[in-house]
Amino acid sequence: MSAIRPWLARGAAWPAYAWAAALLVVVLSLLAWVTRGQAIEGAWPITQAQISSPELGRPDPVTQSLPHLWDDGWGQPRATVIYRLSLPQALQPLVEQGQPVALLLPRAGVRYRVLFNGERLTSTMWAEGTVYLDAANRAESVRLPLTRFHADWQANRIEVELQGEQLRIAGLGVVWAGAADTLEARQRWLAWWQVELTWMVAASALMLGLMSLLVWLRTRERLLALLAAGLLVLVPRLVLSTPTPLPGPFPVWDYLHKLSFTWYCGFMYLFMSELFGFGQGWVRRTVVVMMAIGPVWLLVQAGVGDYDLYRVWTGVIVLVCVLALIKVIHRARWGLNPGQRLMVVVGVATLVTGLRDYLVVQLGLPGDVDIRWMTAGSLVLMSAMAGVMVRRTGDAMAQAERLNQELARRVAEREAEFHAVYARLREVEHQQVREAERRRITRDMHDGLGSQLVQTLNLVRHAGSSLDLPEVERMLHHALEDLRLTLDSLEPMEGDLPTILGTLRQRLSPTLAAAGIELDWQVQQVAAVEGLEAQGVMHLFRCLQEVFANVVKHARASRVCVRTWDESGQVCLSIADNGIGFPDHPDAPATARGRGIRNIRLRVAELGGEVRFVCAQPGTRVEFRLKAR
Repeated sequence: MSAIRPWLARGAAWPAYAWAAALLVVVLSLLAWVTRGQAIEGAWPITQAQISSPELGRPDPVTQSLPHLWDDGWGQPRATVIYRLSLPQALQPLVEQGQPVALLLPRAGVRYRVLFNGERLTSTMWAEGTVYLDAANRAESVRLPLTRFHADWQANRIEVELQGEQLRIAGLGVVWAGAADTLEARQRWLAWWQVELTWMVAASALMLGLMSLLVWLRTRERLLALLAAGLLVLVPRLVLSTPTPLPGPFPVWDYLHKLSFTWYCGFMYLFMSELFGFGQGWVRRTVVVMMAIGPVWLLVQAGVGDYDLYRVWTGVIVLVCVLALIKVIHRARWGLNPGQRLMVVVGVATLVTGLRDYLVVQLGLPGDVDIRWMTAGSLVLMSAMAGVMVRRTGDAMAQAERLNQELARRVAEREAEFHAVYARLREVEHQQVREAERRRITRDMHDGLGSQLVQTLNLVRHAGSSLDLPEVERMLHHALEDLRLTLDSLEPMEGDLPTILGTLRQRLSPTLAAAGIELDWQVQQVAAVEGLEAQGVMHLFRCLQEVFANVVKHARASRVCVRTWDESGQVCLSIADNGIGFPDHPDAPATARGRGIRNIRLRVAELGGEVRFVCAQPGTRVEFRLKAR
């Protein structure tokens, strides 16, 4: 075990493309061993047939080696061609022993039926009407009924009747005859390779294509869009390559089958071009033109019915693929990243599978002609594409994570700076507020208390022995009330108008009672008023002080009513007396009245409200309308 560990350690350090290359060598070696083309034990091949076609003017049988292909060069593609087969002599002992025997048709298409000594044994899409299905895409085993065998072995005949389709090569492969169990096991093995593996590749292409599409919708990366497009257009071709009957005319589905292959090759080249960073070269432009011309070319081919046009088109696709490979080799001189190296390794392996199928199937080199490598190669290619997609998505997510972390760090730094600046601004604001409040209190005390004390001091200085003590007392009492109002304005009242009015009532009630004025208090609970902080409370106090002073001094009223209510998002305050009316009072000079009203209006404007002076007849009503919170 200790001797293996250094090898494991070195292997763990291998890059992904090196592991992929080693794994592909193993897989290709296994494929070569599995498909080495050995004989089937208990079965014998039929490699010759007598071929005739009365519909094509060839009624006389012609000996032909199998496998045999025929195309529209024979005449009408839908014509029937008859293959007459002779059973191997080695099969006779099994029949005589009563063992079940069967035929295996690995490839026969497009439609066919099998007859044994004049009895039809099976029929595949022979008279199904307008349906698409290429029977050559699956192997079929057919049991031969022992009761139908002739005693004269040479008189036993197998007839395979085939019908072709326009623009689709038909024919018959090597037919096997032997023990039923052996050939049915072989048929299941071929079905796995020919059908089930194809469905597996189709499902993988669909899943990977949808995943690439979903990731592209999030990332908008061009590479993923090309990968999704290539895989999704491949799915129809794979589905049409399985023996699945589809309703509709055969030429329509055949056109889609060929167009799907054209676009798949085009999108895959564009994917490789994007992966390798080829840019807008002439090969890339040729591929784009090929993808644009493809639908028209195939439509013309379908209309003309000449299979040679498709051969030319296939040659164009192969030529473009060769040019793309040359460009990849040229690009390798400048260095490749791990993802590109992985695709080169897998691409070469896929090319090997296609080359093997061409040499074995078309040129007859040794190998199992009934098993194609290209399907497995396509699955490996898609797995590599999935790896590239996962790697690029992982790199993109890692980069996004790094960017997010960097962004979070910078945001945290800026946030800390903003908090520091905000703290300094708050401190500055608090200082400004304190300074403004200090100036306001100073101004109010200077204008109110200070003015009253100066007037009182002047009265005392100039009165001499004739000092009017009641007048001095009144002035000092007025100064004291002014001080109390200033202090009351500093109390936190949170815009509570009834509380503010209640505080003012305590200060004004003695004055109103001394003047013989009855106070009608109709203050109700109302919404909080916006702007009634310390300065706002002082503004309101001054306004109400001015109003009540006018009532006491000039209104000659016996009753004053204070009322509050809510109205349309506003808080309303009304002060109404039953006096002679403020505007018509002869003792109040116009200038004084104007200055008092102006002061009230200015203070109310500072609160963001409105004030109205209304002649109540009798008396005056002052209405304040303030904004509710």
